[in-house]
Parts: sequence; C-alpha cells; structure tokens
Amino acid sequence: MVVMYSPPSRKCKIRLKLPRTLNDTLGVLCVLFGGLLLIWYEVFHILPTYYPKINLDLAGQEKRWTELCILYAIAIYFAVNIYGNWFKVITTDTSREKFMFTSSSLLPDGWRYCSECDLNLPSRSHHCKVCDMCILKRDHHCWFTGCCIGYFNHRYYIAMITNMVGAALFCNIFNLTFVVSVKGHLTLYTFLSYIGPHVGWLLGYYDFYVFAITLQTTIGTVLLGLFSWLLYIQICQIITGQTKYEVKRRVKKYNLGVIHNLKEILGKRWYLVLLFPWIPSPLPGNGIYFKIKGE
Repeated sequence: MVVMYSPPSRKCKIRLKLPRTLNDTLGVLCVLFGGLLLIWYEVFHILPTYYPKINLDLAGQEKRWTELCILYAIAIYFAVNIYGNWFKVITTDTSREKFMFTSSSLLPDGWRYCSECDLNLPSRSHHCKVCDMCILKRDHHCWFTGCCIGYFNHRYYIAMITNMVGAALFCNIFNLTFVVSVKGHLTLYTFLSYIGPHVGWLLGYYDFYVFAITLQTTIGTVLLGLFSWLLYIQICQIITGQTKYEVKRRVKKYNLGVIHNLKEILGKRWYLVLLFPWIPSPLPGNGIYFKIKGE
C-alpha cells in the first residue's frame, strides 16, 4: 500500500496567535509591559544616577558620557535580542503539517496516532493541549511566549533566555549598588528588607520610593534565578540531546555529541545565533527524521 505525506517546508511559516490561557496571558504581559518598565527603570533612572553630573570637570563629563554610551549600547543589545527572539518564537510556525496514510500499519517506527488532531505524528512530536495542535519535536509550552517550543523555534527560545540571564546580571549589579547607596550599607536589616520590601513600607520604616526601588531589586534577583534555571535546563538537554519529554522518559538515543546537538537546535551557524535573531542559521533536518545513536 502506498504511503502519502506532505513534508513540512524548510522555510518556516509566520503565524501570530493570541494567548489561549490565563497563564499565557500573564506571561506575555509580563514580558511586554514588565520588561519595558524594567528597561525604562534601568536606562532612565538607574544609569544616569550611577554617573552623576555633580562636580565634574570637562574631562570628567566626557568620561561620564563615554561610559554611559557603552552601558546604553549594552542595554540596547540585550533589549533587541530579548524582544527580537521573543517575536521570532511566537511568529515561527513549529506545528505539525498534515501527513496522510492509507493504513496505520504503514506507520514508520516511532510514529504515533494523535486522536485529538486525527493525524499521525513523527517521533519526538507531541500534542499540546494548550495550543490544541501537534508540535514538531516538542520541548515544552512556554508561558512567556504563549506558545510551544518546538523544532523550528527552539533556537530563538534558547537565545532569548540566554540574553535574559545576561540582562538580569547586568541590571542586578547596578540595582544592588544603587539601592545600597540609598538605604545605606548592607546590613541584616537591609537584607531582610529585600525579602519582604512591603513590610518596611507598611510599618513606616521607609517611604514609597525606597519601597519601589527595593521591590525592583527583589524582582530582578528572582528573575535572575528563574532565567538561570531555565537556561540550565536547556544546557543539560543540549548536552544529552534530549527534549523535556525524553528527559522524563530517559530517552537518550538521539544524543550524537554536543556539537551535533547544538547544530540540531541552533542550526549550522550555532555560534552566531546569540548575536542577533535574524542571522540565518539553517537547521540540518526537517523536524521529522532524526539520526539515532548507533545507526
């Protein structure tokens, strides 16, 4: 019997869908508005305060301006890469195109039938209940983007969270220095105020402004921990050549070495993808067939 199928195009389709759940909506809003608020806070409040104009001669003013330009350039770099990769994640179609078989007995090894989509799935592909579709080489559903991370947009997700970690480190260095300069030397009291910044404000130990900058520092520290954990998960999966599903099931047959695993996710120019989201880096496969260890 003849098997008929239409393989997915190597050129990813563009699609933009609204978040389907409350968690997705909150995650996307946090990236859009929370991220923009943090950018404004760092660029227009923290950095100028970190380099005050008071009592500087002409040489000092020039040095101040040069240092600020460097820091602004770093901030712009992180902002462009974070939001650029975020945009690429949500607009890159990684869903499973329709495959038609005359008989289920003709399914290749590793393929499964999805009753939700009435489709036959290739290996490493899974159905997402939130997206309500099957995803090629599905890794997980991301709240920050409101969509699934799969074969064609995995590169952008990794680049996004890597830049988020770098941006969080960059911001926290300046935030902590600034808050300590406002609240005084780092003591047990000031340390505890970072854990519960609202307590000191409600009890009248400091005003709303000090509460706000302390809260920003606390949020920044939490985000640094969160993004670092997400990046750590991806690094471990790249090393072992696994998706999240395969980690849980201890499937290791797709691990053909770190460099191969990097190219499988980030593309042929894997060493450039962190620099800019629109750098071309063609993926080696089609998201359907994968080399297996020992073959």
